[in-house]
Amino acid sequence: MPAPSQARDPSTRLRLLEAAEVLFASHGFDSVSLRLLTRQAKANLASVHYHFGSKEALIDAVIARYVSPINHQRLALLDNEERLAGPSGFVPLRPLVLAFIGPVFSMIRQSELSEKLFFKLMGRFMSDRGYRLPESVTPLFQEVSRRFSLALQRSLPALPEHLILWRLHFTFGVFAHTFSHREALAQVTGGRAGNPSAEEILQHAADYCVAGLQAPVSIPEL
Repeated sequence: MPAPSQARDPSTRLRLLEAAEVLFASHGFDSVSLRLLTRQAKANLASVHYHFGSKEALIDAVIARYVSPINHQRLALLDNEERLAGPSGFVPLRPLVLAFIGPVFSMIRQSELSEKLFFKLMGRFMSDRGYRLPESVTPLFQEVSRRFSLALQRSLPALPEHLILWRLHFTFGVFAHTFSHREALAQVTGGRAGNPSAEEILQHAADYCVAGLQAPVSIPEL
C-alpha cells in the first residue's frame, strides 16, 4: 500500500482516472468499489478523496474527460461547416449530423481503451447515469444544443423549434442506444447483423438520423 503522502502525487490522479475508465466500462459505476479502484491504480484510499473529494466526483471527472473534448470538437466542426456555408448559414443535414455524432466515434481513436471497452463506457455514460450531467460540463452541452438547434432550423425551416429539439434528442438517443446495446444486437440476431467497424456504424447511423430529421410531421403538435 503506498504511503499517505503519495496520495498527493499528481500522477496518482491520472492513474485513478485511467483505472476508473476501465473498471467503470467493465463493471458499471455502482459495482466498482473504491478499494478495487485504488488497488487497480496502485494508490491508497485517501488518494480518491484528496484528488476528487468522492467517488461521485471521480465519476464526474471521468465523464468530463471524454465529453468535454467531444463537445469542443462538435462546435469546431459546426463552425467549419458554417464558414463553408457562407452568408446563408445553410448547412446540409448530413454534415450537421456527422458534426454532432462523429466526434463521439472519433474518441475511439484517441482513447487508450479498446474499442469494445470504449463502447461500453460511453454506453454507461448515457444509460447507467440516467443522463445526469456533471455541473462542469453542463454549460458546454447547453451551447452545443443551442448551436445545433439553430443550424437545424436553418436547414429544416418548415419544422418548429420544439420539434427540432425533440428530433435532436432522438438523434442523441440513436447512438446512446447503439453504444449501450451493441453486444445485445449480436446476441439476439445470432451474429446476422455482422460486425461493422466504428466508422461503418457512424455512417449507417448518419443515414438513419438524416432520414429521421427530415421525416414528415404526422401531427401538428406534440
